Amino acid sequence: MIFRKLLPVVACVISISSFAQIRTGVYFSSDKKYNEIIEDVGNPLPGNPVMIVQSFVPNYGSYIWFLNESKSEKPAYLDESPKDLHAGIFLEDHGGIIPQITFKDFAGGLAQPKYLINFCEIGDADHDGFPEFYLTYFEESDGLDAKPLKVIVYTKNEKTFSKAKITGWIPFQEEDQYREEKDANFKLLPKAIRLKAEKTLKDAKNGMN
Repeated sequence: MIFRKLLPVVACVISISSFAQIRTGVYFSSDKKYNEIIEDVGNPLPGNPVMIVQSFVPNYGSYIWFLNESKSEKPAYLDESPKDLHAGIFLEDHGGIIPQITFKDFAGGLAQPKYLINFCEIGDADHDGFPEFYLTYFEESDGLDAKPLKVIVYTKNEKTFSKAKITGWIPFQEEDQYREEKDANFKLLPKAIRLKAEKTLKDAKNGMN
């Protein structure tokens, strides 16, 4: 499984500009800080966190990014233990957390979404002092159709988060061609962020081969 193969080499999961002085930590269930975060603010999403990222952003506050897996709500047959994915970015506030934006995708039938944890990153590509969140995952499925590899980019303006997406369609049959799709929001992102997301997609694709 992709997640199991990628997890041991997760050392470079965070990419942060030192110029922005953003302080970020990434934690797994074996880490003391992982358990401390859950004790402090709880687990706000279904399932268990695969990874928790905590990022202090000067002038904006402290954000926690949960990436969770839960037992699939629907019958699924591609994996022995099918999982649904749930993720969310939360702002820490007076001992609690305030939801900013959430994500979910579900297993079902012969489809199984999987985080590519090595490529779920935080970075400040445009050096504006606030980071972008890059959520990368792959939709495994049975059959001959191309399989989607997605990078969702979460950015924040003065008030709210928004998402943009680039998808690489991985061909199953040799005669098919790899192709990419960019949604309307992605095309509006600053060039530096688009380039970062495109590189993340390329690196994730190469990492799967």
